Amino acid sequence: MKKIHIIVIALAALFSTYNCHAQNFDFNTLQTLESTRTPGMNQAMSNVSFSAYIVSPIVPISMLSVGLLTSNTDLSVAGAQVGAGLLLSFATTYVTKKIVERPRPYISYPDDLNPLEYETSYSFPSGHTSTAFATATSLSLQFRKWYVTVPAFLWAGTVAYSRMYLGVHYPSDVIVGILVGVASSYLTYKIQQWLAPNVQVPLTIKL
Repeated sequence: MKKIHIIVIALAALFSTYNCHAQNFDFNTLQTLESTRTPGMNQAMSNVSFSAYIVSPIVPISMLSVGLLTSNTDLSVAGAQVGAGLLLSFATTYVTKKIVERPRPYISYPDDLNPLEYETSYSFPSGHTSTAFATATSLSLQFRKWYVTVPAFLWAGTVAYSRMYLGVHYPSDVIVGILVGVASSYLTYKIQQWLAPNVQVPLTIKL
C-alpha cells in the first residue's frame, strides 16, 4: 500500500504543476481530433474503447484457468501476475481520480468540445488506458515474443487514442494512464520474479 500512496502523491504533484501551455495542448488536440471524425471511425473507436474492460480481465482469467486445468504452475503464476498488475493499476487510477478530481473535457469546455460518449467519473488519469497498458505490459514481460508484444501494444495504443477521439479524456490523462499501467505491471512482475524466479510461461499448451 505504501508504494501505491507514493505513486498517487507523485501523480498528484505532476498534475498540480500542469501549466497553461499544456492545457492549451490538451484542448487543441481534442479539437483537432473532433475534426477528423467519421461515422465509421466513431463506431470503431467506441468498440475499441469498450474492449479495454473486456479483454483485460479475460487475459488473466484465461491464463489462470488453463494453468489450473493443465496443472501448469508457471502459467497460473503468470496469470496471477497479470491480474495483480490490473488490480494495482485500477487501484492507483481510482485513488488518483479521487485526489485530483479533474473534470471531463466536455464539462470544462461545454461550448467548444462535443464528446461522442459521456462518463460520470473524473478524468485524470484514463482508466481504460491504464488497464489496456497494464495488460499489454504484463503480456510482453511474460511471453517476450514480438508476435505477442506488438499486437498487445498496438491494441493498447489504439485504446488510448480512442479515449481522446471520443472526447472523454485529455492527452495528459492518457499519458499518465499509460505510465500507471506500465508501472503497475512492471512492479507486480518484479514481485513475481522475487517470489517465483524460475517461472517460464509456455507458448504452447499441452492438454
